[in-house]
This record gives sequence, C-alpha cells and structure tokens, in this order.
Amino acid sequence: MNKWLAGGVLCMLVGLGLLLAMVVGVIAPHLGLSVVSYGLLFVGVFCFTAGVMGKR
Repeated sequence: MNKWLAGGVLCMLVGLGLLLAMVVGVIAPHLGLSVVSYGLLFVGVFCFTAGVMGKR
C-alpha cells in the first residue's frame, strides 16, 4: 500500500471518528473540533487521491 493511500485513509478515519464521537455524545460538540474533523476529511480525500494517481 502506498504511503499516500495509507495516510489518506488514516486521516479520513480519524476525522470520521471524531465526528461520530460528537454525534453519539462521547465528546462534547465544539465548533473548533468540527472544523478540525472536516479538515481531516478534506485532507484525507486529497491524500487518498494523490495515492491513487501515483499508482498509475
């Protein structure tokens, strides 16, 4: 597995985990934490795409 692919998947999973923890109520929802979570998802998608394009 490419390191860009692995990094992208890891960023997306961490961001999704934070969002789900806020929805379930494990951690208190904060605007800053939401922005960080969506930022991690955004960065993860770009890293994953770079990994896919790098394999071609």
